[in-house]
Amino acid sequence: MILAGTPHGVLDGFTIAVTRPLHQAENLCRAIEAEGGRAFRFPVIDILPPADRTPLQSRLQDLSAYRLGIFISANAVHHTYQLRDERPLPEGLLRAAVGQATARALAVHGQPAQVLPPAPYNSEALLALPELRLLQGKRVIIFRGNQGRTLLADTLRERGAQVEQAEVYRRVPSDSDPEPLYRLWDEGRLDMIIVTSNEGLRNLFDRVDTGYREKLLETLLVVISERSATLARKLGFVRPAVVASAASDAALLEAAKCYAQESR
Repeated sequence: MILAGTPHGVLDGFTIAVTRPLHQAENLCRAIEAEGGRAFRFPVIDILPPADRTPLQSRLQDLSAYRLGIFISANAVHHTYQLRDERPLPEGLLRAAVGQATARALAVHGQPAQVLPPAPYNSEALLALPELRLLQGKRVIIFRGNQGRTLLADTLRERGAQVEQAEVYRRVPSDSDPEPLYRLWDEGRLDMIIVTSNEGLRNLFDRVDTGYREKLLETLLVVISERSATLARKLGFVRPAVVASAASDAALLEAAKCYAQESR
């Protein structure tokens, strides 16, 4: 679906594909529209509950033995509370959020994050905080999806923590129809694609037929990390990806606006 933008904004004349899961794309699409751009929703990842909830649901009922709980994403927050039947987390569990959206999700559930890293709001920034350096012998639980980086768990184990990971949701490739995407390329109307994970970038690459692969590789990417920019180069993207300062909607919008202004 394409949202027509308000004319005379910074993004006037630009069509931008947003690959976030549908339930997380709306705010960014509206922000693009408010700046005059046209937002095209093309989710490449769907967020689903665990295939078998019962063992995990039982495991999450008592978290009192853990010193620190790290939430990787807003999805991790919402699914953890669902699995706990919306019961609050124990007061003794220190709540850490990787990013601002994750912190906001915890606040929605009435238990704000107690540990939050500075920009760029990633695992490296979280690991640099003093709260994550003195965990020798402490139990830590990481709430996450079924795939993703293992940097947090690996580093904390090296620091002497007893780390467990709870995969509270699943990320699966979306079955988005690529035909509208192909039409945009045929009409010369797709200017940027926003991708917010390496997994999403691979899904996007796999979703596009080989007949349109060249068009994809010629399209500018806006990504959230140098890791994704490196992956884009390895996949064969012609133009260097624009790297946003953080994974937030505001940072992604700012990155798109900066490119639009520089390219005029």
